[in-house]
Amino acid sequence: MADSTHYDVVIVGAGIAGAIMAKELAAKGTRVLILESGPRDRDDRKSFHDTYLTAMAKLPNTPYPPYWHGTDPAHEPDKEAVPRPMTAMTFAWPGLTEFKKWNGSQAKFDAFNKQSYLTYTNTTELPFLSTYERLAGGTTWHWLGTALRFTESDFRMRSRYGQLVDWPITLPDLYDDYASAEETIGVSADVGDQRALEPYLGAQFPKGYEYPMKRIPMSVSDKLLGDTIQGLQFDGQDLEMTCTPQGRNSEYRDGRPACQGNSSCIPICPIQAKYDATFTLREAESTNLVTTLTSAVVTDLEVGPNGLITGVNFLHYSGDTGHYRAQRKTVSGKIVILAAHAIESVKILLMSNGGQGIANGSGQLGCNLMDHLCYLGYGLTNTQGFPYRGPRSGSGIESLRDGPFRKHRSAWRVDVGNVGWEWADDDPTTSTHDFISGQNKSRLNPNGEKLFGRALAERLNTANTRMLRLCYLVEQEPQHSNRVTLSKRLVDGLGLPRPEINYSVTGSEYTLRGIVAAQQTTDLIFDKIGANRYFPNHPQNYSKFIDESGFPGIEFTLDGKDYKTNLYGAGHIAGTYRMGDNARVSVVDANSRCWEHKNLYLLGSGTFPTIATGNPTLTIAALTLRASRSVLNDLRHL
Repeated sequence: MADSTHYDVVIVGAGIAGAIMAKELAAKGTRVLILESGPRDRDDRKSFHDTYLTAMAKLPNTPYPPYWHGTDPAHEPDKEAVPRPMTAMTFAWPGLTEFKKWNGSQAKFDAFNKQSYLTYTNTTELPFLSTYERLAGGTTWHWLGTALRFTESDFRMRSRYGQLVDWPITLPDLYDDYASAEETIGVSADVGDQRALEPYLGAQFPKGYEYPMKRIPMSVSDKLLGDTIQGLQFDGQDLEMTCTPQGRNSEYRDGRPACQGNSSCIPICPIQAKYDATFTLREAESTNLVTTLTSAVVTDLEVGPNGLITGVNFLHYSGDTGHYRAQRKTVSGKIVILAAHAIESVKILLMSNGGQGIANGSGQLGCNLMDHLCYLGYGLTNTQGFPYRGPRSGSGIESLRDGPFRKHRSAWRVDVGNVGWEWADDDPTTSTHDFISGQNKSRLNPNGEKLFGRALAERLNTANTRMLRLCYLVEQEPQHSNRVTLSKRLVDGLGLPRPEINYSVTGSEYTLRGIVAAQQTTDLIFDKIGANRYFPNHPQNYSKFIDESGFPGIEFTLDGKDYKTNLYGAGHIAGTYRMGDNARVSVVDANSRCWEHKNLYLLGSGTFPTIATGNPTLTIAALTLRASRSVLNDLRHL
């Protein structure tokens, strides 16, 4: 291939895993090339932020290219060089009643797939609900900032509870790497808050540990909720509110300001008080040992007769939507690292070897696709909590992340929102429209009043200052049938196959029992705090079932009871190249090294054998730091 260049290490992907790995390697004198499929921020996030401010739809993808302008079709992935999953595509998915009428119709799925980067088999039950970005900095541009450690039980599920699988490592194995990850990201928290959870979650820190920065204080609404639910129990365990460890500054640090409470953490922090991987990427590049090449889409990996990766083929493109020009190039490295996310890394491996794939001797590549399934409970409290001041979420209920109940149902953590019903019901937009037009989509205007002026402002203030939203991040059981493959018919703007997804939830009773427990806990909490019952048509009082386009839902029967619920994605895409202690059942080892190709590493949450009960970013960073030592050791012997 033309323009071949050799490096010590070639990294594919400039998100948090790629950036941290590059920084660690460069610190030891390693020459690194990063290939990033998308663009990078050219003006200190100004253009991204301006796009967000002027857009009608404030979605996680909104600030970032390629842009969606709210027109049909929602997306044209066949014309984009780096298309990605779009939040807008969820709007095109039918409600449950209409979806049942599809009855597996290939024509219906074809129509949806045409405008969706992620395509679906006709046995799919609902779309994969999470998105990601393809640009320098990756999805840390719009992560929430939650920086929780996993519990010891998260790593030992099979051993402790007879469910799921064990990881090939334990929590103490990651103590030092978690500490380094918290230092790299800059986590604000109080270790005393976390130690108070030890009766429920076990020890998570060695003696004497302190976080890099003091915690960000609880909001008014968080304090009110925490005080009110004291004494409540579910499954025999207390409901305890604590401040959440956050990857955002509580004080000026490393050239970045303290959080100013803009409440736009998703999709963009305008001042970079919240960490994103561009910060670490710049640190890596400042060593003059790390080169980042953007607009470089990797197509496949070349494999030598000894099983080592001998080349990384990519398309270096330029141009605009529908009019791209691309030059095929190859680079090589002593070690190759895929850090392109749980779906894109799989896509590269499946496109290799002439489309026959590599690294799949275990049959696990692309399988066990997982997310935290988000169940939302929301209602109005009797007391004003004044949301929208501070981060989108700063506290949570973590005391039910572990316990004997995991023998028969999945666990969850509760993210307590600080933006009212924005996620749950697109408020304050929905209620404002209701009170102006006399409609009742929000269920706050049952008499169909039409208001304006002072009366409108007072009614909206009364409602919006009392809105509360709880998000249960439900642990999803890994299932081999939930998988990523390549579409045989649909391609992107560079002619590369788009991912094809087969995905369902109702095949796991273990997961469904976790969802039901989330509904029951919502009832318990809202009864205690005296929330008004606005959704009488739903068996659970505080989370209406929305049966219309844009609200994917499931129905199931459990223990003789029928349930319907809408589900949402957490953005926690995991499981597709799981780690394990032998090559028969996993794709990578405990150091994230591929079993079949000894100079290939796979980073990111794709290595997770289970989704666990904490948000994944901190663990991605910790596992990357662990892998960096293995890479450096391998380089000494190559």
